[in-house]
Amino acid sequence: MLRKMMLLFSVLVMFLLPSYVHGEAPSYAKWGKIAIEQTTKKYPDQQVTDYRYDGKVFISDVREQYDFDFTLKQNGQSRKIRVYVLVNPQSDELIDVKYDEIEEFQ
Repeated sequence: MLRKMMLLFSVLVMFLLPSYVHGEAPSYAKWGKIAIEQTTKKYPDQQVTDYRYDGKVFISDVREQYDFDFTLKQNGQSRKIRVYVLVNPQSDELIDVKYDEIEEFQ
């Protein structure tokens, strides 16, 4: 458990550090943190070893989608998933988190 928490913390630091060096967090930082947290809950036996912010999609005045690509690792094998974080930009609240498994373990 401690190892998973340390890994999660490390990923969060790597995720947020480049923007803090320049003084402010990117607009997606909050939602990236939630994407990591929710992914580790959905896939508890797999480690998030890499991530990439893939942009924001405007859906409506009350719905935006932040897209992330993650690499998960288990038993020496890795695979890629896409994580979609749906938010209400007016209330700054999470609506839902969805997943696409785009690559099997290799």
